[in-house]
Amino acid sequence: MKFYDREREVNFLKTYCQLEPNSILFVYGPKSSGKSTVMRRVIKDLENSDIVFFYYNLRKYATPTKDEFLSIFFEEGDKKYLPNKLEFNLGVCKFGIEKNQDFKKFSLNDVFAKINESINDVVEDGKKPVLIIDELQKLKNIYFNTENQRFSASPSLRFGDRNKSLLNELFNLFVSLTKMEHLCHVICITSDTLFIEEVYNNSTLKNTSKYYLIDWLNKTDIEKILREEGFTEGEVNYSINYLSLPYEIVDLIENKKLGLTVEETIKQWINIEKDKILYLIGTQKEFEMERLFKALELFKDNITIPIGDIIKNNLMDEIKFLINNEVLFYDVINGIIKPTSIIEWHAIKELINIYEKK
Repeated sequence: MKFYDREREVNFLKTYCQLEPNSILFVYGPKSSGKSTVMRRVIKDLENSDIVFFYYNLRKYATPTKDEFLSIFFEEGDKKYLPNKLEFNLGVCKFGIEKNQDFKKFSLNDVFAKINESINDVVEDGKKPVLIIDELQKLKNIYFNTENQRFSASPSLRFGDRNKSLLNELFNLFVSLTKMEHLCHVICITSDTLFIEEVYNNSTLKNTSKYYLIDWLNKTDIEKILREEGFTEGEVNYSINYLSLPYEIVDLIENKKLGLTVEETIKQWINIEKDKILYLIGTQKEFEMERLFKALELFKDNITIPIGDIIKNNLMDEIKFLINNEVLFYDVINGIIKPTSIIEWHAIKELINIYEKK
């Protein structure tokens, strides 16, 4: 997919990667807003610098088990950091580990020791390590038993006093690498804003984390892109009322080549999103349908709603359900909730109009 200009975001992240490590950076934003694409552009732009990127894209995997976590993060070889074969074109690395290691015998302390060894080897080579984990929240359900320090993903072991979350322990390691030792940048990318809320309210991470929002494209940039792609003024003026995400532009361009008008494509998108929301509401058993529609009605005339208004209307549980199902986006740092895209907003408004006429 063509990379559409995100100069401000790219420059911020390139500069950040070249500063002294001092915090964990959480890059967040609506689904498909271009977070991973921007990060990959940063990596490519800095490929000839003195930075060594350890990059792990967890969206490529089903929710990892303990064994899968280890195989994802480590590569067997004779060095402490080795090319990540799954991201070979990107020129990034994985943590190195001796050949024929038995992961079943690995304790959590063993894992952290190996990570530290890799990072320290980069520093000793006169280079700067940057660790990037895309969709870090997928590690939430891996736990380990402190009695023997072995990993577990078994639900029966998750809540005992002797079991701890791998993710929480990783955060402690990240704080050590960034805030305390200033050895390595750690950048975590996610579109799961309920996860960001957990992180934001975690007292351990309170003074050790920064947050950077990669949001919708702005209208000026969208207009520029569409004109460059040969859209007429009428098509541009119509489209900017609906577009907000990079992939929508690509889809619009492709559909135009296939003979669909701008109006036809956008109407299809709205109908698809409207049907998805209706199916979601109609098939869930947790909430009263009326309360979910009441939550959506807050967005009938406003595209953003302050979190205080949600709390005041006693609709936080319903809103979180809609966030979790990617109908809404929670910008926890700025205290607002909005649809995941402008198309989603139009779908919500059409649904509300239908609901109110019944």
